[in-house]
This record gives sequence, structure tokens and C-alpha cells, in this order.
Amino acid sequence: MARRNETFIDSFRTKPLLERLAEANNPEKIFFIVFLIVIVAGSVILYLPVSNNGRPAPYIDNLFVACSAVCVTGLSTVTAATQYSVFGKLIMILLMQIGGLGPMTIIAIIYQRNRKRMATTEKKLFAAGSGKSDLYDVPAYIRRIIFFTVMFELAGFALLSLRLLTLYETGTGFFNALFLSVSAFTNAGFDTIGSQSLVGFAGDPLINFTVMMLIITGGLGFVVWFELYDLIKASFKTGNVVRRKRRKLSVHASVVVRTTVILLISGMLLFMLTEAVNPATLKNEDGGVKLLISLFQSVTLRTAGFATVNIGSCTRPMLLIMCIYMLIGGSPGGTAGGMKTTTAAVLFRSAVNTLDNEHEDAVIRWRRVSPALLKQAFVILFLYVMTLIAALILLTLAEPATELLPLMFEAISAIATVGISMGITASLSPAGKLIIMVLMFVGRLGPLSVYLAFHKAKKPNNHVTYPDAAIIIG
Repeated sequence: MARRNETFIDSFRTKPLLERLAEANNPEKIFFIVFLIVIVAGSVILYLPVSNNGRPAPYIDNLFVACSAVCVTGLSTVTAATQYSVFGKLIMILLMQIGGLGPMTIIAIIYQRNRKRMATTEKKLFAAGSGKSDLYDVPAYIRRIIFFTVMFELAGFALLSLRLLTLYETGTGFFNALFLSVSAFTNAGFDTIGSQSLVGFAGDPLINFTVMMLIITGGLGFVVWFELYDLIKASFKTGNVVRRKRRKLSVHASVVVRTTVILLISGMLLFMLTEAVNPATLKNEDGGVKLLISLFQSVTLRTAGFATVNIGSCTRPMLLIMCIYMLIGGSPGGTAGGMKTTTAAVLFRSAVNTLDNEHEDAVIRWRRVSPALLKQAFVILFLYVMTLIAALILLTLAEPATELLPLMFEAISAIATVGISMGITASLSPAGKLIIMVLMFVGRLGPLSVYLAFHKAKKPNNHVTYPDAAIIIG
């Protein structure tokens, strides 16, 4: 018996660490721990003198910046362009890249270089970390994510360099282009231009369209990239037009693309309407610049965090509209945050079908959304709303001198990992900063994932059926 126990222990010890973690069958808890480790490690490095120009900011500010970079949010209590040295900014690039792709994706690449094959438990862990819904060829899927990420960021770097090299010295121009490209693609929202984000480039088409395309690409999700790329590639080979091929997109990709287009166009039009008479944003701009500014703000609400106007100067109706768009966020399986476009689409279709009494369940593109998926969408909405309410109560206690609208805007921007602000981030108290950090962390992982990390779900009892409850609703 003793020999058998020794053999079991020896075999357990020889198993790779990731395989042992994967066998714990709680990927949410693993993601929680890994993200936390990366944030703390990043904050310690940013606090070092070598990472700073002059005296380091208080540790809580470095922790805030590290959390914001890993959670690809963009809120900051310091001006990164002046506070951090080149080394510190390189650390920020690394943190944004890890946060955008997900730590497990980075670990998987390193892991594959040391081992040729993955165990099934490891495949499950890495698939969950990269947004893959099945276990088919996980290593190739992850390699493809890295390849496309590098290609998009290099393209953005090249285009941004064309403009920034005319404004800065060669080394500074290239570095700023690289930083901005990575930040835009990962939807992080940081920049090394200055304290006013991209306000100085409000009328620059090259900077605006390059940043917008990087934001949209990163926010679509890895799965959608691959589908669009494969369909466009097939259309060139067979001679078919993209319009015919579009019908062959999966339901998921179709919902993501349609919802994204609707949100971008509607956001642009609403910004133009509500800010048309605001001298601080659009009133004094030319027609083409007005259109460019409106489109850019609509795109940045996809959880990017950049801005070409002073967000705090926007009208209150627009700020409230922005809160809704920020909360919806980008699409799953990508670098964006928020409840996700697919969640909003499922909830919308369910509401419309219920009001029309057309279908008992949500129906999208002649496909029925399963009751389990519909329940999950409602749970996600519930968790986001309840988390925000709790955070707002705490923020009003921590920041009694700040009005409710800026606090609500800051909280939604944090949990949706957007990063735009009405200008109160730097003035937050230590307690307020901690609350915003928690919201950014919860928003990057997702409230549902954070809940599952610490709650063991009960096995469903499908053998018991209860009678209907006579409850009056509404």
C-alpha cells in the first residue's frame, strides 16, 4: 500500500503544473489568479525608479495603471506620456498585450515551444482562455491568433508612423506609433502623446481611421476575424462576390457584424445630433471634421478609451447615451469588454419576440436561441447592473464631493473596460481608486466568471418537476 501511494505521489509530481491546474476543472479561478499575478508584478516594475522619469508616483497609482493596462481599460491617475520612461512604457506595452490576448494565450505559446502535445485538460484551459468553444486543434487556433495580432499591429504601426514621424524625432515617432498601435488593437486606450488623448488629431484622417480600424478589429473577436478572412479568401479563389459569401457566415459572426455596424452608425448619428450646438465639441468644426469626430467617438465606445474631444465637455444627454453604449461594449473572444454585442442582441430579440408574441424564445436568423443561452444573457445583465449599483453606492461614500453623473460614467467606463472619463480619475481618493480597480478587474474577466471562480455550481436536478407558480408580473 505504501509503495502504491509513493507511485501515485511521484506521478502527480511529474505532471506539468498547467496540467495539474487544468485538472482542477475551474478555469475561472485560474484566470482570476493569473490576471492578479500579472497586475501585481506589473505594478511593482512600474514603481521602480528605472520605469519612471524622475520620482515614482505613489504605489497605488502604479497599481492602478498596471490594472488598467492588463484589463485593457485606459483609465489612469497619472499621465503615462510624462510619468514613465521608455522602459516603463515598454512594460505598459507588454501588460496591454498580455491583457488583450489573455495571459493564458501567451502561456500557451510558450508552453507549445517546450512540449509538442497538449493534454485534453490543458486544451480545455487554453480554449477557455482564448474564447474557443471547442477543442478542435487548439494549438493551431492560438498560433493563428498571434499571427493575426502581429499582422494587424504591424499594419497599424506602419500607418501611424507615416504621420508621427513628421511630428517627432525618428526614434520617438516610431516608439509612439508602436505604443499607439498596440494600445488601439488591444482596446486599451493608453497613448504616449500627452494628457489630452488624441484631441490634437481630431481632424487628422490618417490617425483617426487607423486607430478606428485597429479598435474595431480588436473588438470583433478572434473567431469573427478568422471567418471573415476565410470567406474573403475563398471568394477570391472561386470568383464569388463577398455579398453571396456573407450568407455563409455563422450565426455568431453574423450577429457580431450586424450589431457592431448598427451600434457604430447609430452612435455616430446620436453624437452628431446631441453635440451639434455644443461649442466645446462640434459646433465650431467643419462638416467633414464633425463627421470624423462623431464616428471616432462612436468607435471608441467599443471599449477603446481614446477620445478626440474633451469627454467632460459633452452634453448630459450624450453622456447618458455613452453609458449605454459603453455597457454593451464589444464582442466576445476579442480584446473588448462590456456585456458584449451578442448578449445585447439576444436580449433585444427576446424582448421583441415576447412583445410581438411571435415566438416563445429568441429567434435570430431563423435559429432558436436555446433557453440556457437566454438565461445566461439575463444573468450577465443582472450581474452587471447589480455590480454597478453596489460600486456606485460605495463611490458616493468614498467621493462625497463628486456629482453622481461623473461617478456613474467612471464606474461604467471601468467595468466595461472602456477608459474614457469625464476627468475625475486623477482626483479620486485611495478608496475610490480601489473601487475603480475592482470594477476594471471584474469587467475584464466578466462578472459571471468572477462569480464562478468562487462559487461551486450545484448539479441540476432534472428529475424533479415543480408545479407552476401563480405570480402576477408587471
